This record gives sequence, C-alpha cells and structure tokens, in this order.
Amino acid sequence: MGAKTALLLYAEGDVGQALHDAAELDRAAAEALVARLFPGRDVVAVEDGNLGRNINPTAGLLYVGVFRGLTVICAADLGEIRPGDLRPGWLAEGAGRRVILHSMHSVSDFLGFAVWGADGTLERAVCLSPDDGIVEDRGDRLPFEQAYWAGRHPVDDDADDAEPYPLPFHPLDLGEDALAALCGFVIEGMPLEEMPDLYRVPLAGFRLGVPRLTLERSHGRPIAQPSALDVESQVRRLGSGLDYLIVDMGGENYLQAAVGGRFEIPAGVFWVERREGSPDLHFRCEVDTLGEVAEIFRGYLVNQDGWGDRHWEQIWL
Repeated sequence: MGAKTALLLYAEGDVGQALHDAAELDRAAAEALVARLFPGRDVVAVEDGNLGRNINPTAGLLYVGVFRGLTVICAADLGEIRPGDLRPGWLAEGAGRRVILHSMHSVSDFLGFAVWGADGTLERAVCLSPDDGIVEDRGDRLPFEQAYWAGRHPVDDDADDAEPYPLPFHPLDLGEDALAALCGFVIEGMPLEEMPDLYRVPLAGFRLGVPRLTLERSHGRPIAQPSALDVESQVRRLGSGLDYLIVDMGGENYLQAAVGGRFEIPAGVFWVERREGSPDLHFRCEVDTLGEVAEIFRGYLVNQDGWGDRHWEQIWL
C-alpha cells in the first residue's frame, strides 16, 4: 500500500458533497487562514496544487483550500501525528464546525484519526502502529470500526515473517474505511461513483520559512512557530502530562519551565528559567502556581526584553 495522508478538515456539513462542490478556491481566505495558523512565520505562495496530489506534502510545504462549508489543510506538521498532539490553535480555528484529522503513512503502517464536535469536544481518537501499538483509543468506536476491533479483519501473515503482525488488523485498511466514512473518499482501491475526484479539488500552495521560535515539550513533537494559545495550553499541562516546556528563540535565547518534584526541583513549586544569549546569562525564578508560569510565558512572547516584576536570580551552569 502506498497511501499517505496529512489532512485536517473543518466541516459544516457533509464532507464528500462539499468536495464535489469545491471548484473555486477562496484565495484571500486561504492566505488569511495560513497567517493565523503560523503567526509571525514567513510564508511564500507557490504553485497551486490539488487534494489528490498534495494530501501529504513534503516538509516545508502547506496546501490549503477554503470553500463553502469546508476548509482543507494539508501540512507536513500533520504527518504521523497523534491526535492528542494536534496544535490547540489549529483545533480552535475550527470552532463551530466539525474537525476531522486523518494521518496515515504506508511505510510505518501508522494511522491516526480523530473527530471533534462543533463545540470542540473530542468524539473519537485513534492512533496505532505496529511499532508503538495502540497509542490512543478514546471515545466511542464508530460504526465503520466495529468489525476491525471485533477481529473480523485479521492480517494475513506472510509465511516468511518470523512473528505474527502485532496488531489485530492492518492500520491502513482501517484508515481507508475512516477516509470513506469521515471524508467521503478513498486513496487506495477503486472509488465509488459518488465519491469526489480529489484531483479537481484546488488547493493554494505555500512554502514555510524557518520558524523564529519553537515550543519544545517533554512529551510530544516540537511545535514550530506556536501561537499564544498553543503556548498557554501547553503551560497548563505542566504537572499533568508534561514535565517541562521550552520556548526556544534560537541563538541561546529561550524560556523554560519545569514542574517541582522532578529534576531536583522542590515539590510544590515551578522553576522558570531564561537564557539571554550565553550560559553566563542564565536566570531563574521560582513560582508557586501555573497561573504565574502562564503569566511569565505570555509576557515573554509579547516582549522578550521584558522581565516583569519578579525576582530573577542569576545562576551558573
């Protein structure tokens, strides 16, 4: 199988019908959306693409379509992503609409898909691969999944394989059924007559510049050029899923926070540290609450030269 997807949809109604009707691209709306998805990041328009050819863009490229009742985003950032790692700002962008994530890769047999309701509530999230096993299985299983979990689609093991396939079904088989049920199309196999022609769905193409800042986490992939919402939401996870968080501006300039009870930090407090260009300019303050950590990070994003009214102690590493 050669199926790969890195797809996010914001849908107001039936996705398949909206794709049938998606003949004309709203370019101005697509450009405005990209600016919101990557605040402060340099973006250059490139040749337009289409959903059939660009559903899994290479690194540095982004394809977006804004149509009546449907927004389509294809981005390398969505490749082999766990639903729980979707950027909060990207989820919030779909407020008031159904949000559908589909990420599949035929080389690693990775599958991740998820659905959020119009109010942002997670309805279903699945993530699995033969290497990592079942990573996410949240929410009520959808009708098209039932036969897979019931064992009615086992993998036919190759006679040359020393070990049986480590999952009860093949992720890409479920991935194709998820595409059909949630998005109204398939990639592998013969599409049904009523399915849209993906090569007729136009997408505006963009090349992303090097990010000016990166949000690094103790768990989960880094977030390039995060929005203020991305940062704030991750700060709120300190101590509840995350041990530390770093906003890296590059060139030995960063702000980081870590939760107490780990890394030799006293329990019940947070250490917030910032470096100003070299190890000789490294400073720390200790705070008691997540609210205070969030306040420091908000101020840093607005003005990296500001220090607020807290006491910062210079430390030597």
